[in-house]
Amino acid sequence: MTIRKLHTVDSTNSYLKDWARKELLENFTTVVTQEQTQGRGQRGNYWHSEKGKNLTFSILIRISDFKASKQFELNQAISLGVLQALKRSIPENIIEKPNLQVKWPNDIMAGDKKIAGILIENTLKQQHIKHSIVGIGLNVNQTHFPSALPYASSLKNLTHKDYELDVLLEKIVRSIKKQCTKLESQESLESEYLNNLYRFGIEASYKDTHNQEFDGSIIGLTPEGKLRMELSNPSLKNTPKIKEFGFKEITFL
Repeated sequence: MTIRKLHTVDSTNSYLKDWARKELLENFTTVVTQEQTQGRGQRGNYWHSEKGKNLTFSILIRISDFKASKQFELNQAISLGVLQALKRSIPENIIEKPNLQVKWPNDIMAGDKKIAGILIENTLKQQHIKHSIVGIGLNVNQTHFPSALPYASSLKNLTHKDYELDVLLEKIVRSIKKQCTKLESQESLESEYLNNLYRFGIEASYKDTHNQEFDGSIIGLTPEGKLRMELSNPSLKNTPKIKEFGFKEITFL
């Protein structure tokens, strides 16, 4: 496993992409930094991370003969890889273990607090994914967050324990590699993903792209990875009882 450690970089995703253009890198090559000055999250958001306290890293992933139409399966593998590594890293003596889940499409939650974000950038070749650059930001030992991030938390806040960043990083990369191996053997991850999905089967409030608020329950996924929702008030005009939502088409409230 190749892991390159940096002190400061604008973006580990950008750094790894540039490196991959210059060299043929080993699969699962990882770049990690103490400080990321232009870290990006989903929806173009900035990822806040206190220097030296958390994990901000990117992984190069190649899966042989992997069709672009299956890219959400990669999303599932990455999310579950991170989730399972974190579950195994929580000390046994913690009485109240945090309820770790995946928030669609790939945030990692502890209860209603976000502790990790994942950004996947795929490079396509015809109908296949040539390789993927997976950027991950994980709040580990940071204990204070800006007031603008009221739903952010960390492993230390949840368990009151310090974590060795290098050890945790290797656990996560190995866990992701294990999940990606399942993709190569064409093993479905959907059942495991749904079993660990935040708000699955629970009625909650959401907002659509028209800022229309509604209540509903997540009941499944489409093959493309869209959320299938059962709306609690299907009597709304022109609104079906079962509706599908793609990325950026729904906001969790």
